[in-house]
Amino acid sequence: MKLKPGIKIYGDNLEDTLEINSGVVHHSKHEPVEIIFNDNKFRAQYEPDAHLAKRDWRKLSSQELHTVKGDHVNKKDYNSVFIGEIPEELKHIFNKLNLHSAISDNDAFQKFIENKEVVQELNTHLNAVLEKISLAPYRFMSIATNYPNSEVVSLNKRKLPENYTFKDIHFIGVHKDSSKDMTLHTCYRYGNRFTINLGEQPRYFLFINLTMKQAYKMLKEKVELKDVEITNENITDYFLKHYPDYPVIKVKQEPYQFYIAPTDNCFHDGTTIGNTAIDVVITYLGKFCM
Repeated sequence: MKLKPGIKIYGDNLEDTLEINSGVVHHSKHEPVEIIFNDNKFRAQYEPDAHLAKRDWRKLSSQELHTVKGDHVNKKDYNSVFIGEIPEELKHIFNKLNLHSAISDNDAFQKFIENKEVVQELNTHLNAVLEKISLAPYRFMSIATNYPNSEVVSLNKRKLPENYTFKDIHFIGVHKDSSKDMTLHTCYRYGNRFTINLGEQPRYFLFINLTMKQAYKMLKEKVELKDVEITNENITDYFLKHYPDYPVIKVKQEPYQFYIAPTDNCFHDGTTIGNTAIDVVITYLGKFCM
């Protein structure tokens, strides 16, 4: 399918930062990737309805780049993706925490607990960055780790047993985020997320450049869905099954770069495919706009 104008992307050298493919497939159509971590090897497992981005990545054409490149017209927190780099001083402070050596979420968080003075310095500098781009109060969400060479990274950790093993992990696949009282027609009000790559290697943000309003409208154009109730809970399944050939965009995120994205208002995931080192990210939720 042809790329439609929708969510815009803002950043430097987008022609080198972005790739595009020809859509998504059900996970059963892909040979599962092998994840190697701390002398453990396992094949990725997925939730029953998980869809993954197709692997036919390529550079964007000049027309596609024009379609997605931000033009500062009608720029809002809910219809924009931003790519940028944190200041050098902030990189230096993060380096003091040695997060690259973490082997789990708890281990990464423990490094924050053990280095209170560094964290205080970090908060001062990070808050200065966030306050410049924030339209509303923001809050810390998480410090998270992801496995290397993972085709998608999101999983429902609340479903996992306390001492879970690799056999318990099932990745969600391309999805949209959701809050308790959110509806399909209010998800654009829930702001966006600010995520910094604290790992040693590049990682990637995957997303479909359509807002939920656009996705809903496209689904209602399908005759067989005319009388179906499409909700915040089922729109991902309906869209990925009825528009599997709508392209996915892959955004490269180098170490110490951040992305800002409206993850409640678009289909998305992350990937560490090709990586050999653990992925570490810190995320804040708010209404950020640059």
